[in-house]
Amino acid sequence: MISAKTIALVAALSAVLAGCTSFGSQPPQRYYVLEVPASKDAAGRTPRAATLLVAPTTVSSFYETQDIVFSRTPGTRAYYQLNAWTERPGTRITELLVNRLDGAGSFSNVASVISGVRGDMVLDTHLTEFYHDAMTAPGSVRVSITAELLDPATRKLLVRRSFARAEPAATYDAPGAVQAFNRALGGVLDEIATWVESAASR
Repeated sequence: MISAKTIALVAALSAVLAGCTSFGSQPPQRYYVLEVPASKDAAGRTPRAATLLVAPTTVSSFYETQDIVFSRTPGTRAYYQLNAWTERPGTRITELLVNRLDGAGSFSNVASVISGVRGDMVLDTHLTEFYHDAMTAPGSVRVSITAELLDPATRKLLVRRSFARAEPAATYDAPGAVQAFNRALGGVLDEIATWVESAASR
């Protein structure tokens, strides 16, 4: 007669094997780093004696997530399964924007508003659209950011502008969209850097 202890052991082993089989059949979760190409606008200009402060990028609520967003029908949004960003877009875009502006060499100093540094202007940015438009294959990525320059002493709005860019996806899936996200965001950051320099000179 098989003991109760043996039956329990067999049941436990069966559960473990079933779990391994189930786990093995699932595709792995993939995480992508949001990164942009190097700027085509080489530095080398003489920086103005001013400090630009960059506020954390705010994000429309549906995009404030590590999930990658797509749209397959007009007026709808959804999240890709098993594909995500390593960081939320707002956090990463702020970091990339500071690096872009600092690399442009237009200001003697570029810093975050939370760094404690005193500045001459504050750049506020808001991410309004950040999704893979997949209504037709392979679709395109759409990135839209609204930027504002403020007087840090009075918080008075100096100038505002919206930037939008679309880039074709390499393939009709999340990996193909990620490549387009990188290119589109890089283009928008270049445009913002050029605009900030022009606005500051005025």
